[in-house]
Amino acid sequence: MTDILKVDHLNVYYRDANTHFGRKANLKHVVRNVSFTVEEGQIVGLLGESGCGKSTIAKAIMGMLPHVEGDIVLQEKHPQMVFQDPFSSLNPVKTVEFLLREPLRNLSAISREEQLERARQMLERVGLDDRYLSRYPRELSGGQRQRVALAMALMLEPKFIIADEPVSALDVTIQDQVLDLLVKLQQEMGLSILFITHDLRVAYQICSKVLIMKQGELREQGDPEVIYREPQDVYTRELLRAADIDIF
Repeated sequence: MTDILKVDHLNVYYRDANTHFGRKANLKHVVRNVSFTVEEGQIVGLLGESGCGKSTIAKAIMGMLPHVEGDIVLQEKHPQMVFQDPFSSLNPVKTVEFLLREPLRNLSAISREEQLERARQMLERVGLDDRYLSRYPRELSGGQRQRVALAMALMLEPKFIIADEPVSALDVTIQDQVLDLLVKLQQEMGLSILFITHDLRVAYQICSKVLIMKQGELREQGDPEVIYREPQDVYTRELLRAADIDIF
């Protein structure tokens, strides 16, 4: 399989918030020498506790951070992100129609009518009908907002997306619905997904590869079936025990 993403010896630094004004800013090393790949059509889980560097890696891949070393090779012109809290990522004063058409506005060859038709089609793909086009984010449930956020990310038909804790803010029943939808879309559209989560059960359910992070370091990676049954790193064992996953 071809790699759609290759991360090689990634190091990320943040400015130290304690640096005094007028002095040279110190940089804190927050991600250390991380390497991994995502193959075409693969869902890769990036796992670990809060603050371990998962979202920092995502931002580095998306080119959102200034102090990055190493190589990031992404075979996708329009990578997209789906965030944990869709309410904060959706403009509250814009309708669903506006939000879905927004990614297409810079494509001058596409008329307003075609933009609207694509918005309808994408809504249908994520399980919502065109009645939702006139609604505002505040008028939607959490699950509906996440479906709209996913539709927005897919409007330019990318082949690679980053899903950053996309179901952790939803209740269990809605989580399962959104996960099923994500897998369905991944299969239908040939998506490659970097799926960020702290939930080892969710990762086991949908990922063909997992990456275990701790304090900015990649501790273990591979097939979840193998890693969950025969974890090689002590930290991975601790995570599995904390999640009450005892299959090794």
